[in-house]
This record gives sequence, C-alpha cells and structure tokens, in this order.
Amino acid sequence: MRHLELHESSRPERHTLSDDAASTLNRLRIATVTPEGGGEWTIANIRKVGVVRIDGQQILIRPKVPISQLFFMMQFALNPKFWLNEEIQLDSDKNLLNAMAVAFLRQASKIWKQGFVQGYETFEDARPMVRGRIDIAAQIRRQGGLAFPAQVVYDEFTIDVPENRLLFSALQRLLKLPMLDSETRSGLRKLTPLFDGVKLLIPGQELPYIHYTRLNSRYRQALFLSEMILRNSSVEHVKGQLTANAFLFDMWKIFEDFVTVTLAHNFADIGGKAKLQETGTFLDKEGRLALRPDLVWHGPDRRLAIIDAKYKAPDSMKYPNADVYQMLAYCIRFGLTAGHLVYAQGQEHSQLHDIVGHQTIVQCHAVDLELPPPDLLKQMSRLASTIACCAPRPPAQSNSTAGTWRPNSDGGNQSALYSDVQFVVNAHESGTCNELKDWPYT
Repeated sequence: MRHLELHESSRPERHTLSDDAASTLNRLRIATVTPEGGGEWTIANIRKVGVVRIDGQQILIRPKVPISQLFFMMQFALNPKFWLNEEIQLDSDKNLLNAMAVAFLRQASKIWKQGFVQGYETFEDARPMVRGRIDIAAQIRRQGGLAFPAQVVYDEFTIDVPENRLLFSALQRLLKLPMLDSETRSGLRKLTPLFDGVKLLIPGQELPYIHYTRLNSRYRQALFLSEMILRNSSVEHVKGQLTANAFLFDMWKIFEDFVTVTLAHNFADIGGKAKLQETGTFLDKEGRLALRPDLVWHGPDRRLAIIDAKYKAPDSMKYPNADVYQMLAYCIRFGLTAGHLVYAQGQEHSQLHDIVGHQTIVQCHAVDLELPPPDLLKQMSRLASTIACCAPRPPAQSNSTAGTWRPNSDGGNQSALYSDVQFVVNAHESGTCNELKDWPYT
C-alpha cells in the first residue's frame, strides 16, 4: 500500500500517481490533477479534505484548520444553540477519518452503557393468530374473505427506532472503509452484536429527522457524528473491479454553512429575518439569469444586506474579480449600495471596492478560522454588526447622523438612497461602527 499525504493549503506539488488515482481525484473534484509525464502528476487546487483509497494508493488530505475546529464549525452550522453543552473529544494526532471514528466509538459506547432508547413501531403483517387489530380492508383485498392468515396491524416496543438505525448504519459504513486503523475497527466490531434487531437505513434515502426530547437528548453528539459519517463517506466502483473508498469533506461547504448560519443567528438578535440560498429572483427581464445569494437579510419591507461566502485557499486568495462582479450584480438587482463577500483569512486582509460610476461598494471580509470557538463567534458577531451598519435606513432616517450623503457628479443630492456609501467607507476605514444603538429595525 502506497501512502501520499497532501495538505489543503499547500502549493501545487508533483507526485507519482496511477492513471486511475489521478482520474478519480479529478472526477470526485478533490483536486485539479494534470499530467507531467513519466507517471508524475501535478496536484493543485485541493478542494476537499479527508482520505481516499484507490488502486493500491491511500491519499490523506489534511485540513488547514485543526480537526477540532472543523468539527466545531460543522456542529455549530447544524445547531447553533447546542454546541456549548458538550464538546466532542477528538484525537488531534489522528487523520480526519480515524479521529471521527474514535469519537463515534466513544459516543456509541457511552449510549450503550446508558441503555439504547426504545419506542413503539407500527407493523402490518399476515399472521396465523390475531395480534393487535385486524385490517379489514387488507383482509378482504389480500385474503379473498378467508379468516386466516389474518391481516393485522400492531404496535411493538422495539430497539429498531430511527436513532438506533442511524447509529448502526454509521457503524457499518465505517467498517466498510479499509482506511480505518485496526484498533478502532476492532472496537467498532465489538459494538455490532449490540444492535441486534436494528435495521440498516436504505442507502440513498434521506436520513430520518430526529426530534429530540429528554429521553433521547443524550444521542445528540453520536447522531451528529453518524450524519457526518453517512453524508461524507462513499464506496464507489470506478471501473471493472476497481473500487474507490472515500471519506471526504468539502471545505467550501463547511465554510459557507458556518458563515451563513452564524450570521443569520446574529441577524435574528439584531432584527429582521435572514434567508439562506434565496431563489426566485432573476437578473434579466426574460428570467434566464437566476440569482441565488448565500444569505439575504430582510427587513420589514426591503432587503437589508446580501452576503456571499467564498472559501479560498490562502495562497490563491486574491479576492477574485468574478466574486466582485457577482456581488455587484446582486446589489444592482436588489437596489443596495453595499454588498459583502466573506472569505477565509489567509495572506490577505479585509478590502473595500468603491465601484466607479455607481453608488455601490463591495466589502470583502476575512474570517480567521484558527481562532478558538468563543473568539471565532465573537468575530462573527462583530462582522454581523458591521454589515448591519451598512444596511439601508428607512427614508425617515435618511437625513440622520448616520453619515454624510455623497453628491452625484452633477451636484445632485443622493438622499433618495437609503444607504450612505461614504458612511460605509468611513466605517470600514475606522474599523468601528456605533450605529446599532439606534438600529431602526429592532
């Protein structure tokens, strides 16, 4: 078994790969792989982290941020109100798959010691004796008027409930991944007989929704891990007998979910309503150019802010022009004078683009993902406040002390605009904003 270790934020590197391994990296959009000849390939633009095994080669891709930080971001995006109750203990010296498998093993073992949750499940069956109630319609339809076997419907108190199906399905998925270390695999195998009577989830179907109560609240951490395992692992037949086993996370997706959910959580405290991935609006009259911003913050009668999260590797993060063009289109379409792009911080810092010939600015904000969770949340709270200060004011407040209106090139007054571009520029340059004390939408 050949091993190759890559790093998410690394520069393009040349490595020896088989044709099948290189093709799989491209097909799964893990990285951009280009041939150099002689069995060597240049690997660049790594977009996913985790581990993949194919054609006798195991490729480990380590994230730039610590694994514990990665888990925090995923967990907070899933449930902002829950993460503070208990942190998942992770082994920082392990790779992403083994760290998650060990954490899952700990949580599943803890649940077993406390006792699996059980519940009533409804069953429909044909039985030689009556149990529960007879399904008259099914009896006539299926048995042609015969008395037995009886078509019955009954409830049974069982361990086969959605919570345990999720756990058992995640356990079995982990055991199918050959990249798992032997010690963790042994521990998971010992848990398997404990799930006797629990059915596996059908692959490809949507995972069941779990409503938490005091009876199953102890399952939260284990089910979070179960969902991450089931959503981000795969066993694919590439061609012939060749199989690719992967356990991968899209860093851009983790970053986008964290940024949008965190900002929406903060906007809820400030006022208004935030919508993620808003659809139904078009840039053109013909309805061919659909718009779908990552986050839209709404006031009572207008949109207040448009935010797009753009995860970029630090060495290539130069706030690409295409992102600014996209945000400018949003601002023009929705009548806003400020748009916001949020990046993962690398070698660049926050920037502001004051658009020529149009009363619009595009702010690029950089988020430091290496901060401890409490400090990262404070940073996101400050970012939400900064965005709120750039939002449109109601017409009645357009001549308040929120800023000095910048005139048109012909000397006309721009007080018809509800947002003040010059105020946004000043706030960006000073790094402070004290307008929320008089925020009109709370």
